[in-house]
Order: sequence, then C-alpha cells, then structure tokens
Amino acid sequence: MIVGIVAAKKESSRFPGKNKFVFRDKPLFWHSVETLLKSRLVNKVYVATDDEEIKSYCENKNVPVIWRNKNASDTNDKLLNILKFAFYSIKEEPSAIITIMANCPNHTVKDVNKAINIMKEHSLREVRSFDRSGLENGLLLLSRDAIKHLVEMSCYIGGIITDGKEIHYKEELLKLT
Repeated sequence: MIVGIVAAKKESSRFPGKNKFVFRDKPLFWHSVETLLKSRLVNKVYVATDDEEIKSYCENKNVPVIWRNKNASDTNDKLLNILKFAFYSIKEEPSAIITIMANCPNHTVKDVNKAINIMKEHSLREVRSFDRSGLENGLLLLSRDAIKHLVEMSCYIGGIITDGKEIHYKEELLKLT
C-alpha cells in the first residue's frame, strides 16, 4: 500500500498564506493533493496541516486530515519529521509514502507513477524529483524502512526529472501563470 501525504502548513515567512494562495482556480497545496489522488498507484491521500482553513477545505473534498498540534508543528520542521509524524499518525502501515510539497505545482500523475515504478523496479528506499537543472523540486517517495530509520535524507536514492517548481515567493508563482 502506498500512501500520499501532503504537508500544508499555515505559516510561510517568505510568502504569507502561500499554501492557500489561489493559483489556477484552486489553493496552491491542492495541486499536489489532486495529483496524488489521480494516481491509481497511490492507495490513500492525507493532508498534514496546522491550519483550520486547509483542514476545512480537505474535509469538504473528503480528504482525510492529520492534525499537526503545536507540539508537532514548528515552521522550521524538516519535511522528514513531518512525514514521520504523519506516518505514525495513520492506521495503515504503508509500504511507502509519497509526498509532493504543498508549494510545488506542475507535477503530474505520470511523475508520481514513474517514481513509484522506479522504486519498485530497483528496490530503492527513496526516489526524489529534480528539475532539468538538477535542483530538487518537491516530489519525494520514501519506503517504510526509510521512514522508520532515517534521521536525515540518505544518498541511496533514485531520481526522476519533472517540470515541477518549488515556490518560495509570490513572484515565482505569478511567473507560472
């Protein structure tokens, strides 16, 4: 079983309200959620958040929420820590979790499926996405073993090239329209 988890925090110091900013007729974080929901290789999708508006939006779309309380919600938390919190918060114990960062539009279902297939075919612990310049751009697939044992991201990974873009400032997002 592969579970999708999108971490959509409330605060963003560089772009206030970033994850809720409406981009192409929907909140920015929803682009990541929707892509995971459309993949037939992802069995279930959750959103991990500390934001009431994001929680309500997800509930209205029938997407389960993992609530990040104050003790599990620091704006400087590493993504790996958030994914571990989410992993241990759900009832299932998936073979892998896949995330597309909430600020990374333009990933496709094809990207998601490619990452999953590469992990399976090569028995990898991690697969990450990179842009054509070689910069990481927000899609991450971790095996159960990686989630349980990693304290930092490892070097035993596979990679795929995608057109995803990690957004940090409003100006970057506006360039994509």
